[in-house]
Amino acid sequence: MRSRMKQLVQNLMLSAGSLVMCFLVLEFVVFRLILPPDDLLPNVTIDGVVRYQPGTEATFRHPDGRESRVSINADGWNSTIPRYEMARAAGVGRIAVIGDSYVHGAFVDTQDGFPDVLQSLLRGRGQPTEVYRFGMDGAPLSQYLHMLRREVRAYRPDIVVIPLIHNDFDESWRFIQTRYASSFMKIGRDANGRAIEIAPADFRPGLSDVLRGSATFRYLYYETNAYLRFKSLISRIYWRGNEDWSPEFISSAVDIRKIGDEASNRFAARHVLAEMKRLAEADGFKLLFVMDGVREAIYDRRPVEAYAVSQLNRLARDLTGELGLAFIDLQDVFAEDYARHGERFEYPYDWHWNARANRLVAETIARQLAADGRLSAIGATRPTAVAPAATGG
Repeated sequence: MRSRMKQLVQNLMLSAGSLVMCFLVLEFVVFRLILPPDDLLPNVTIDGVVRYQPGTEATFRHPDGRESRVSINADGWNSTIPRYEMARAAGVGRIAVIGDSYVHGAFVDTQDGFPDVLQSLLRGRGQPTEVYRFGMDGAPLSQYLHMLRREVRAYRPDIVVIPLIHNDFDESWRFIQTRYASSFMKIGRDANGRAIEIAPADFRPGLSDVLRGSATFRYLYYETNAYLRFKSLISRIYWRGNEDWSPEFISSAVDIRKIGDEASNRFAARHVLAEMKRLAEADGFKLLFVMDGVREAIYDRRPVEAYAVSQLNRLARDLTGELGLAFIDLQDVFAEDYARHGERFEYPYDWHWNARANRLVAETIARQLAADGRLSAIGATRPTAVAPAATGG
């Protein structure tokens, strides 16, 4: 009996040692040197706003063999500007861009993201301007208001540009159980039907962050697209959520089953835009909203109204018009460019804007700044520094 037990223990130890050696070879040789996955971008919360770990450099590898690189600055944002300064230089305009992964610059190099392209365009036209971008993957419109209050307004921008993406609306009031979604502010209603703001929680790393720290895990889970196959299961079991991934319901990269509550979308968006307008009037900056086009309608040569997500373009147009805010709908911009050149605005494997689209968006914003009298404040003398406001209700 002792002999058999000893043999069993030895076999278990040998098997465990073999597994450890196999993992070490995969982790430090195969998936670090031969088949490297995307680098890791850790998240942190600083001053109540979730962002990326300051000073992080990362390379992302894509199915077509290309790579894109991001450089997180000292303030936790992807930018070619190493550090955002509070002090304003005389005669130099300042634009802040707030948004999600489209502002962060997913799938393109930092300098090819539209905020940096916009900065280059304006400087090339003799307008000394610095463009500070504040982009966080997955952030909805409600979080943009939180970022504006707690972070952006302290930099005293002349203009704040806010791109609107089709998932910005329902995710402003609908709770999503993911790795850091609870770190985004949400809009709710009180017993009297008035808007209330549900403050975000500080980001705290968990088991998923430990797993993402492994190159082996990132390759097997992300590079093989396993995360899409297991998304629904993990949402239910691990995050206690109900995010069901069904490709047939995806349009403009959103699940059209989730955006049908137009009343809630309008309620949350109107509160956010009205609060942004109030801040703009108090601080003296201008607002410009830019709505993504329904690109399927352009490629399929069908009326935009044939797509459910077009209701969100209409909603954004209605609310900005009602509040007297500057607005660009990229639908006609993209349609005209596609008719002339026949080139798509995203990569075949992802819906985010490619480098071409980012440049087109920057050029469109630059034209709007020049043409719209409401946006003529670039370079104007600003008041003394504004302290970030606490989240209101």
